[in-house]
Amino acid sequence: MQDTFKSAALQKEFADKGYVIIPGLIDAGDISNLLMTFQKFEKDISEPFHTSHFSKDMAYKTNVHNTIIEIVYPKVAAYLKSYVPAFGNFMIKKPTKDNFLQMHADWVYVDESKYKSVSVWVPFVDTNPENGCLGVIEYSHKFMNSIRGPGIQQNYFKRDKIWVRKYGKLLSVKAGDAVVYDHGLLHFSPPNMSGHTRPALNLSLVPEGAEMIHYCIPEGAKDIEKYHVPDNDFFLDYDNWQRPRKGKMTEVLPGNTVKFIDGQMEAYGKNYQSLMQRMMGNIKTVFDKAEK
Repeated sequence: MQDTFKSAALQKEFADKGYVIIPGLIDAGDISNLLMTFQKFEKDISEPFHTSHFSKDMAYKTNVHNTIIEIVYPKVAAYLKSYVPAFGNFMIKKPTKDNFLQMHADWVYVDESKYKSVSVWVPFVDTNPENGCLGVIEYSHKFMNSIRGPGIQQNYFKRDKIWVRKYGKLLSVKAGDAVVYDHGLLHFSPPNMSGHTRPALNLSLVPEGAEMIHYCIPEGAKDIEKYHVPDNDFFLDYDNWQRPRKGKMTEVLPGNTVKFIDGQMEAYGKNYQSLMQRMMGNIKTVFDKAEK
């Protein structure tokens, strides 16, 4: 499997923890241009947590995708070994205690036995536990399932908030900083209780030359469907939870193929006692405040 980063130090940190932080990836001018795109559509955003990828407005999704690639991709590409964009989208958190983003890993985009795909998460404002910064479960990419996508459950949803409290690490990064993480890394985000909207972007990248794939259980289906993804239009056209309109179905798997990660998470707790001791002490406080 090829390295993700050109820098040996960044590659070692990424392979170990599942993510790295690149300070100041984009500058104030870039953020201003991205905010201009966001503000064109802000009046139409009503949900507590909004991602442009789930919008049914094709013009909006395409505009966001193209703007992110134009501004962000050349800068992050300088750090990576031959990666190309899959798609870019906005990740917007309105100020409300009701938008805790549950622990999850992102979709699969490539055969993860051969390649690593990544996300680049960049906030447009300084982030902290009060306004919904990104949180991660370090090292979790090492045991995450390699079949992930819409409708494919990964755990029993009984202990995920407990795991977040015990093992989660909150990343209070500045506007323009980038968190580059393995798509298999478990991550989450606390509620935005700051009183102000927290805009951010996410750009998914895949190794150049790797076949893009997609797994899902479409609404009303029981089995896992695997698709060949021909190009970026697959994701722009995709209506989340529905059967993809583009791409070719290449395999059907039983719905119970994926084994839940609850056992791995319990083992994680036993194996990383020293890691837990280094976790940020304010995680429990943040979630306690949100639940009052």
